[in-house]
Amino acid sequence: MNRSKILVAIILSSILFSCDDPAEEKQIVEPKVEAPSHEERPEKESKPTKKVAETHVKLSNTEDKLIDQIWKLPEVVSLSEKIKLESKGKRSLVGRISSTPSDDQEYYGVSVSEDNGEALATYFEFRIYPDKSIYYYDPINDEELSLKEWRAEKK
Repeated sequence: MNRSKILVAIILSSILFSCDDPAEEKQIVEPKVEAPSHEERPEKESKPTKKVAETHVKLSNTEDKLIDQIWKLPEVVSLSEKIKLESKGKRSLVGRISSTPSDDQEYYGVSVSEDNGEALATYFEFRIYPDKSIYYYDPINDEELSLKEWRAEKK
């Protein structure tokens, strides 16, 4: 039994000393990082730019005119004034083209939404057809109403 204890002690000692072999140690070299040089670059000649109103999407002249038509509706004007008054000028309505004519749709969709700083809350959705007729779209009932029908329904 003594022999086996000595044998185990020798094996463990050799394992322990082999792990501590300085010849096997490797030094980790960190790569040297250089800061980029701040050489002066020649300034490019720039043409004076025309100041453009801040928009997310460039609208065509036609789309601008369509949104202008919607902004002239008394319901939109009234709601816009109400929101500005109640929010003390912090919130406002925005008009945007929500859809354009395609193979299966002949109208432009125009959404009127409140920009509350976090999201757009849509109040009205209108459809404007090629003959310039404007319809209110009711998403709850999935129906399109002429402005006359819509106004009569609101009363």
